[in-house]
Amino acid sequence: MKNIKTILIAAAAVFAISACNLDKFPDNAINTEEAMESVADCQAFRNGLYSGTKGVFTGAYVYVPDLQADMYHAVKNFGNFQGPWYHYSVTTSEGMAGSAWFGLYGIIANANFLIDGTQKLLAAGTLNEADTKTVQQYYGEACYLRAHMYYLLCCYFCEDYDPDTAEDFMGVPVVLKYEPTGDSSKYPARPSLQATYDQILADLAEAETYVTSEGVVNSAYITADVVAALQARVALMMHDYDTALLKAKSLIDGGKYKLVTDARTFADGWLNDNLQETIWQAAMTGPDDIGNSFSYFIYNTSGKDGEDNPQYVPEDWVLNLYDKTNDIRYQSWFDTRNITTPVVGTLTLLVKYPGNPKLYSAVTNYVNQPKIFRISEMYLIAAEAAAMKGGQDIVASKYLNDLKAARIAGWKNIDYAGAALTNELRQERVRELFGEGHRMNDLKRWHIGFKRSAGQDPALVMPGEKYAGLSMEADSPLFLWPIPQDEMQANPQMEQNPAYK
Repeated sequence: MKNIKTILIAAAAVFAISACNLDKFPDNAINTEEAMESVADCQAFRNGLYSGTKGVFTGAYVYVPDLQADMYHAVKNFGNFQGPWYHYSVTTSEGMAGSAWFGLYGIIANANFLIDGTQKLLAAGTLNEADTKTVQQYYGEACYLRAHMYYLLCCYFCEDYDPDTAEDFMGVPVVLKYEPTGDSSKYPARPSLQATYDQILADLAEAETYVTSEGVVNSAYITADVVAALQARVALMMHDYDTALLKAKSLIDGGKYKLVTDARTFADGWLNDNLQETIWQAAMTGPDDIGNSFSYFIYNTSGKDGEDNPQYVPEDWVLNLYDKTNDIRYQSWFDTRNITTPVVGTLTLLVKYPGNPKLYSAVTNYVNQPKIFRISEMYLIAAEAAAMKGGQDIVASKYLNDLKAARIAGWKNIDYAGAALTNELRQERVRELFGEGHRMNDLKRWHIGFKRSAGQDPALVMPGEKYAGLSMEADSPLFLWPIPQDEMQANPQMEQNPAYK
């Protein structure tokens, strides 16, 4: 479970995406002209497209950006698991960079295939009204998934989006058609970051038009609410605070997704993946239908008490942010245990992903269904957007206080302003989103660096300036991931990120 495996299924065929061609057509796949001749064909292909999301929203796709930052300490003798990311020794041949690049582009290729197929089927004019609406929905979902995958690629491989400089930085190649070719001179180059985000916004606009299914709690599919949630997240990353506030507020005011206030209900929601504030959750049906694991934070292969083997533990400054007595997040996500391997001592572990019992048969595999969007994030987006707009400290404070009141028993509202508001916004994002892969993009968006803390027990964590003593300046070029070497060698138009040239 420590290896990242992204399975990309297209209809009844398994699409093997070539490392040297982002949209090469595999020999064992269904031909484009024959694959999308009915609503049933579209539905089958759409189901395969959703299958890929289990991989890209779980495991290292989530925790590697946090390991890069100041969220975790590696314990002594941690085996160097994902070590290159933790101590910034990543090269262009690093496996996770390749997994992310080709995995996300694989889903984009499949989305392009579905977009093309649904457009042709709709243009044929042979569908009745009900089937037309269904195929339009599938088209909108494919546009959404393409937008989300491009957004993730930008998060991993690109600079922060600043409206004033987005034309000056590189984005990622934008591929909109499924057109196989062996001619490397036609492989795509990197456009500007502005151009990449323009495509993301265009796809989200299409999704907003054609995804008409109403949102439901714990939806396994893309709904109108899921589209709005990504619009809010993207707008915040683009420093478009008006749109971020508008979209986040619409989901909050809708009242469909309630913040959980009860500690037992909250913990059960993370264990059994039934959290009632989840807007979209990638579905997994059983031990043979799972995503990637989060085993590095506990890794108990026997299932017996006292045999935990954590490689990474939360930094002490993170733990100290919580009201350890009254905050239901601390009670649900962290547990202090006696450890005997790879170190001996007492440490507080992250237990946010204990493994859903429905997804394993005997000993936990540390796989939970990813809660891709939760309503609590919308409170944080609304608060930050209001604060950054200026003159709305009261509005920002209200969203912060509403979230805190739901999480912390006996919370008394505080009116934040100025630097205190900024500090509290940033700390609350850590408290609420810890372990969900947001930290590196937050640092990039805020243009700040970091310095790791001493550790829960300095004697038990890896010492040295590359480990516990690591500090990174704001806007470090190493915050960006390298374009995989396979892609660089195959595509003469591709340009590497500066830190890896």
